[in-house]
Amino acid sequence: MSAVAEAVATLQSGGILVYPTESVYGIGTALSAGGAGVERVRHAKGSAKGRPFLLLAADREMAFGLWSEVPDSARVLAERAWPAPLTLIGPARSDLPPEFLGESPAGVPTVAVRVPSDPWLLGLLKALGEPLLSTSANRAGGTPPKTFSEIPLGALAPDLAIDRGSCEWGVPSTLVSCLGAKPVVLREGAYALDLDGGENRSE
Repeated sequence: MSAVAEAVATLQSGGILVYPTESVYGIGTALSAGGAGVERVRHAKGSAKGRPFLLLAADREMAFGLWSEVPDSARVLAERAWPAPLTLIGPARSDLPPEFLGESPAGVPTVAVRVPSDPWLLGLLKALGEPLLSTSANRAGGTPPKTFSEIPLGALAPDLAIDRGSCEWGVPSTLVSCLGAKPVVLREGAYALDLDGGENRSE
């Protein structure tokens, strides 16, 4: 069985997977695992209850299908950048499990999404056919792992861990809110973004 097929089987059974992204190694579960899957990931990391995680998607259609509406500014950013280590936050679809959601200052339920650029991970997402919960594969407060050897596998106890050496960038994705009239960078990361029109990927 190939690594992709094994990973898909693990996720489809509600399992927890450690996997490479272009930014850092991630740990997560399939959207279909629901709130129980989110809580398993949260327990593995030791994260505070209520802290939202992002969702990875195979393409823009899958990613924006998680939002209740897509602002024009978000479409422009996605068309310009994705696939890339760039995460966009938007208004969540009403039927998503609450464990996947964050909340805007105005009390609007939100969900963070991105289309990754790592070819292996994109292949996994296409084979899986649904979004994948993602958070860095470290215990809460720890350093996001750039290499497989840095992952605290004993503490995280995933059902399956995929070793593909070092990640391309080694820092988390850039995080942008698309909830207001204009996008706002909430966290600088692997993707250097110029919201006035240009952008450069950073090391």
